[in-house]
Amino acid sequence: MREVLLMKIIALLKEKGFLVESFLHAHSCFDLAGKGHGLFFLVKVLNNIDALREEQALELKKLSSLFAAIPMVVGEKSKAFSLKENSVYERYGINVLSFRGFSELLEENLPSIRVFKGKEIVELDPEKLRQRRKEMGFTLEEIAQKIDSTVESVHRYEKGANVSLGKAEALEDLLGTSLIKKIDLLKGEKQEKNVFDSDIEDECLGKIQGLGVELSVFKHAPFRASVKKETLIIGKGNTKIEIRKKAVELIHAKNVFGSSPLILAKESSQKAVGNVPVIEEEELESMSRFNELRELIRERSRKNA
Repeated sequence: MREVLLMKIIALLKEKGFLVESFLHAHSCFDLAGKGHGLFFLVKVLNNIDALREEQALELKKLSSLFAAIPMVVGEKSKAFSLKENSVYERYGINVLSFRGFSELLEENLPSIRVFKGKEIVELDPEKLRQRRKEMGFTLEEIAQKIDSTVESVHRYEKGANVSLGKAEALEDLLGTSLIKKIDLLKGEKQEKNVFDSDIEDECLGKIQGLGVELSVFKHAPFRASVKKETLIIGKGNTKIEIRKKAVELIHAKNVFGSSPLILAKESSQKAVGNVPVIEEEELESMSRFNELRELIRERSRKNA
């Protein structure tokens, strides 16, 4: 069961000293967030990794780019095979590991094999390959012959082209040295250019954008929008039950994202829930600058602290 795998990952992260929050029931593009040791993981947990949807992957990458996080899918199998512990798979540009592979990653034991269309691919150290070949006096033709390849292929390897695991191991055996490079999965997503939304359909969020800030809007996250520059995450709710549920999710998100939470509601008798400010949509109508919204958030946060 997916829940069992999720609990194993949470226990592993906590054992390694990470702050962990679960969002399993938030219908989010990630199921847990873990922060610690200078790392921030956003992890989607799936028994079958082929269940990841493209729209989930796109939002996971967007969130990771905004918050300098490492997006990851941890699973057990695909439709066709079980995941190997020392291999990296990929779905819609998101790296995928088995539970054992993720555990090894936390020990900084980086994998070296990527599985692409069923083939095991690795990256070589091209400079080391070229230098070692010359040291041993081999020509490109001789290398190609000894590993059952072509001169063109060996030339590409020395220029940095990826190579099958079998050919890489044959080269290492022939040249008597390690050539396969590790895959650094501990880098955060690079800042993308399109993380902020220009055309916002939601009228209420559009009003906040009109106060002079850039927003990123989400459909598959525990919050509806993020104002990165202001470190603000925004949720929406209408009924008392929705507002209370959203407040709980935002408090969990605040712990790991480090952003102040805010709930927008059509109407609400409560000005804050669990230290999460609640602002009615009508209140935004009288505002012309973001400073006014910021001050109202601070005021309601202080009163309920």
